[in-house]
Amino acid sequence: MDKERLSIIIPVYNAEDYLDRCLHSILAQDFTSYEVILVDDGSVDSSPLICDRYSATDSRFKTVHKKNGGVSSARNAGLELAKGEYIMFLDSDDALLPFALDDMMDIVSGEDMVVGGYAAFIEGVPAKDVRPAKNASYRGADYPLFFQNNLRRNCEMLDAPWAKLFKRKAIGKIRFCEELSYAEDKLFVFKVMAASSSIITFSGAVYAYHMRQGSLGSDVVSDRHLMQLRRFLPMYAEVLRQLEERCPNTPKVKTLYHRDLVGRYVCRVLNIFATRRTNLLTRDYLEWLYELMANDDDLGVFSLRPGQVINIILYKIGNVHFTRSVYKFTSFVYSLFTRKK
Repeated sequence: MDKERLSIIIPVYNAEDYLDRCLHSILAQDFTSYEVILVDDGSVDSSPLICDRYSATDSRFKTVHKKNGGVSSARNAGLELAKGEYIMFLDSDDALLPFALDDMMDIVSGEDMVVGGYAAFIEGVPAKDVRPAKNASYRGADYPLFFQNNLRRNCEMLDAPWAKLFKRKAIGKIRFCEELSYAEDKLFVFKVMAASSSIITFSGAVYAYHMRQGSLGSDVVSDRHLMQLRRFLPMYAEVLRQLEERCPNTPKVKTLYHRDLVGRYVCRVLNIFATRRTNLLTRDYLEWLYELMANDDDLGVFSLRPGQVINIILYKIGNVHFTRSVYKFTSFVYSLFTRKK
């Protein structure tokens, strides 16, 4: 069979503890018509040697060694080399579940994307199972139904490129944003969906997503995180506009700006400002956030979670100087109760 029907791109950085598990999960698949592109992103452990060992013993495995540039840079390097009709992304500390490739490649019939489910584990303990609603193909006029049937709280099924297949022609020139180290996965997925005309879903779990305690959001209140959100949000707003054009009159697509961009990300920044002292709490940053909120036609005082009522009231008051003073005071008080003894 054609070994280049599917290209599996794996960015690798200091993954010596998990890489064998990841690659063994590919070799254990019954489906064999693939190439595996291992992009060593400047690892300083034994990962490069592990990659070279697989490439030396199996011609389907190809290794690229590059200077460290981040996961987006590594994935983009893999995209430049991929020859398969379809592209799959696999993280080096995760694994494919048994029969994943068969399950996904057997159902696809020319669609731009295949979306499967995943099982999440924390330190090896099952945490949650996220799957599409049903096996279904969404084409043409039915394409918007994919979002109606599968968009859930926090877009958890669409936040990452794994557990999916992307038609290489549908990706085209779309690439991961190398300026971002947060939510770049989500941005890529949404860009491809906005450019696509068909998606097929597989309701089973195909991917084992392994989370570790040290990777569970320890950076989500840092200044670096705030700056990443400032870069991400304009790009996300633009791709949501494109998706609304692609899927007009689709309720769940229309509510993404309100519930996800404003309710999830903008309110996260406001919560950080209210609870953490930071020099990034500036008039300019607040005015920019309020411009994003002003574009949310559904934003009412009680339209989001109860914990956001104060943030929305401050926005409705419309006095940025007053809001900044309130956040400075609340973050100071909060610091008194959280200060390490």
